Amino acid sequence: MIAELPTRRDEDWRYSDLRAALRDDPLVLREADHVIARLAPGTQTTTIPAGETRLFVETMDSAYRDARAFEFNLEDQAALTRVIVQTGDAPALSLARVRLGAGASFTQFIYSEGARLARLETQVDVHGSGAQVALHGVYLVAQGRHADLTSVVTHHAPGASTNQVIKGAARAGGRGVFQGRIVVERPAQKTDARQYHHALLLEDGAEIDAKPELEIYADDVACAHGNTAGGLSEDQIFYLRARGIPEAQARALLTEAFLIDAMPEALPQALREDIIVRLRAWLGAQA
Repeated sequence: MIAELPTRRDEDWRYSDLRAALRDDPLVLREADHVIARLAPGTQTTTIPAGETRLFVETMDSAYRDARAFEFNLEDQAALTRVIVQTGDAPALSLARVRLGAGASFTQFIYSEGARLARLETQVDVHGSGAQVALHGVYLVAQGRHADLTSVVTHHAPGASTNQVIKGAARAGGRGVFQGRIVVERPAQKTDARQYHHALLLEDGAEIDAKPELEIYADDVACAHGNTAGGLSEDQIFYLRARGIPEAQARALLTEAFLIDAMPEALPQALREDIIVRLRAWLGAQA
């Protein structure tokens, strides 16, 4: 069964070798059309009725391999906010497939500290006009941790929007991966799609791999994407140190400010505060 798992030779897994990560794990593969769904014990299917609003919070902190598969169907004018908090050491695999009707709204925020291999994949199909998609995420990876945030958003209907902002930080021995693809089919005129990934390499030996993509088949759209990776500004560090802030604290403050910008304003306050506490604990532990 291990031979059925993807390696870096598979284009969709080019930065994450699932076969290597699970080579010592006992495997049971069920019938499904995606490898994460095959590894999951089942697929949880949820329909958000027309006009309703839901919040879905998911914690992944297991000491054992954790594979999950979800299908969300948002009817017309429905709204779903999904939050994932992934912190465990063991491989963490999540697949969410989301279908949006007319005027529906899907907001997602991922906080990931990586694992031996963490792959958090989201596939969104926009079938209703005027639907809105907001995909946000923060990943933090240190020695031996690998976080892979992969997403595909396909626009089939006109007048919809996607806004994606992913930010990450990596220390020596950590690896962050972002793969994002937005597809605008020919009927999806007036689509507004934005995709941005920005990452900090905090130490030598850190690794960031990013592959943002736009596929546009419509001719009346507003689409853009951007990707950057680099270090903290030495001028900003000097500015804070000149005001009596120790270097480690200055670096932590700048990193926190950089990452928090990726958190959506619509996130419930209690969840927002919990994420900030976790982020500060990671920065403090790594200082």
